[in-house]
Amino acid sequence: MNKRDYLIKTFSRTKRKDYENYILTAIWHKLDNMDIKPVSQQYIKRQNGTHALMDLYFPQLHIGIEVDEAYHQDNQREDKIRMDDIISAVNEESIRDFKWFRVDATRSLEEINDRINEILSFIKNKASKTTLKWKTYEEELIELKQQEYLSIYDDLSFMDIKDIANTVFGKNAKRYQRSYFNVGGKMWLWCPKLSIIVNGNALSVAGGWLNFLAEDWSYIDESHQDDAIVEERKNNYREEVSFGRVRAVFAKYKDNLGFNRYRFVGTFKISGISPENRNFIRYLRVDDKVKIVK
Repeated sequence: MNKRDYLIKTFSRTKRKDYENYILTAIWHKLDNMDIKPVSQQYIKRQNGTHALMDLYFPQLHIGIEVDEAYHQDNQREDKIRMDDIISAVNEESIRDFKWFRVDATRSLEEINDRINEILSFIKNKASKTTLKWKTYEEELIELKQQEYLSIYDDLSFMDIKDIANTVFGKNAKRYQRSYFNVGGKMWLWCPKLSIIVNGNALSVAGGWLNFLAEDWSYIDESHQDDAIVEERKNNYREEVSFGRVRAVFAKYKDNLGFNRYRFVGTFKISGISPENRNFIRYLRVDDKVKIVK
């Protein structure tokens, strides 16, 4: 997706929110810098463990903006968020220079514009102190390949499983149809599509598999809607333990524009039966990074 299409799709998400649309597009147009990438509707994980929604986020500068309309002032955004949002959320604790601005949309036009100009001044000042470039996806992959490790704190998601295998694990594939396979030695690549809970019931979105990632990404519980497969997994998990397999996990989710992406959430090892539900196998995270194969 080129910049034009990305920007149109990004800001179209505010078209039914009049005040938000005016404020956010005013900031973007007055900023007038095509090297700065905007992200709309970005969730952030606060240091106290809660999640909050930023209406506009600049990931290169770690600056977030939230528009407070009258409705939001009376009804704080404490809605339960989807697992997709949790996976793609920015971790405030890992960003030392994170800055969050709020704009009160109930103020007069003059006060709103004064606040917009105050935010613009901060953004431009911070941008002037660093070299910025809005990288393409291909450029992000090339840059990642030069790193020693991929970390869960890296602001990068993958469009395709082959991109993960080729960039992170040194493969040269044109396509992968499986979501779990060996990438060398004891390391296996696992790209689970996470399940959702509706009215208290777990629903599979991946051929009967039930995969739940802990909110702090410390473990994954896996099961299946077919009891026979559940029993088979229980009988075979000791084999995985004895082999010492490690799973590099890239959880599948939909990004803020609705496209499927894969986000690295850590390397995991099987630990046995979940203590919360004996129909689930538990995998514990053993590292927050994975070595990139050159």
